[in-house]
Amino acid sequence: QRGGAPRMVAEYDPSLPPALVDPDRMMQVALNLLRNATEALAREARSPADPRGPALIRLRTHYDGSVRAEDGAALPLQMEIEDDGPGIPDAIADQIFEPFVSGRENGTGLGLALVGKIVTEHGGRIHVDSRPGRTVFRVSLPIARQPAEQGES
Repeated sequence: QRGGAPRMVAEYDPSLPPALVDPDRMMQVALNLLRNATEALAREARSPADPRGPALIRLRTHYDGSVRAEDGAALPLQMEIEDDGPGIPDAIADQIFEPFVSGRENGTGLGLALVGKIVTEHGGRIHVDSRPGRTVFRVSLPIARQPAEQGES
């Protein structure tokens, strides 16, 4: 028994300023990360009597002014997708954003490589923290510059 569909919890910060992103491509990032979380949870057999309850996916947005790109640029807009599944296998944890690396039996290993490429192309970064029982993918993005700032360098 798989325990059914995961429970989804959304925690959105409605006060976030706009990000300068292609909404269709960011939707692709979010859907890909959500699909990966769902598939990871489906691979973990969880009985209805499991003390952890039903499988959980949390989608969270928030502001974190401390996050910076390697060049020091601010990346304060955060989107996190967290699941309480088995975690990323140690053997591939350091390479999950590389093409053709997959933790699934028939996976192509292209999904997370594409996610990483899209986030990077938007001036952002993606980080993963994973252990059994908690995997969090965090996408960090810059704020869209205001019209008065467009001429500044």
